[in-house]
Amino acid sequence: MTLFRAGVFLWSLICASQTYAEGPARIAVAANFKATLAVLIDALAQSDPASQSNYQLVSGSTGVLFAQISAGAPFDLFLAADSARPEQLHTQSRFSHHQPKVYAQGRLALWIPGRDRPWDAIFATFEGDLAIANPALAPYGAAASALLEAPLFQRAPRRIQGNNVHQAYQFVETGNAQAALISLAQLLQAKVPPDQYYLPAQVQYPAIMQKRILLSDHPAARALDQFLATPRAAAIIKQAGYHAALARE
Repeated sequence: MTLFRAGVFLWSLICASQTYAEGPARIAVAANFKATLAVLIDALAQSDPASQSNYQLVSGSTGVLFAQISAGAPFDLFLAADSARPEQLHTQSRFSHHQPKVYAQGRLALWIPGRDRPWDAIFATFEGDLAIANPALAPYGAAASALLEAPLFQRAPRRIQGNNVHQAYQFVETGNAQAALISLAQLLQAKVPPDQYYLPAQVQYPAIMQKRILLSDHPAARALDQFLATPRAAAIIKQAGYHAALARE
């Protein structure tokens, strides 16, 4: 490469980085938390109206988002549904020098629309299909799989796997499954009546500790990261169906 071409290439990188820094912060968020994060951004915008347009949300399973970040996807903040993957990004310091922080603890819920029998009877005789998120990609799927080993049902139901909890929810919504083990937050967001879901004891499955990690020093990403550590954010997270993690910060 000639000196001239090297200079042009370097200048193009500088321009690209400046454009990227001036654009909206790209937030990778686990599918279970996307709706709650939108509420949190709205709350942040109440104190800073200009901030609402500063975010671009990309949601999916934690495993898929982690793979994208590991491959170089330009995200500024990662809100995972587990603690392991943010910790891995922190260990590999080329991705982030920021410390991962717990922002919520998730809760599993068993959803059976139109339930017409006591739960004990359902656990004894259920013969339908049960949707869960892919345990290899989604922490809620891994927790659901562990719960089913307990076992929760006397006869193991046939499992249908979605890539994430949102897809598992859709399997039931569209009638392709009769039940789903997903995030309580999803059901509260959809205003599902409490008699249609069952909350397993949290000691029956691994704790779903959700961590976030800053991946850049984008000002909007830093502002959101800081807001997530406030009492106001903790109240919103708790209302959404999670255990807020402010005390752990």
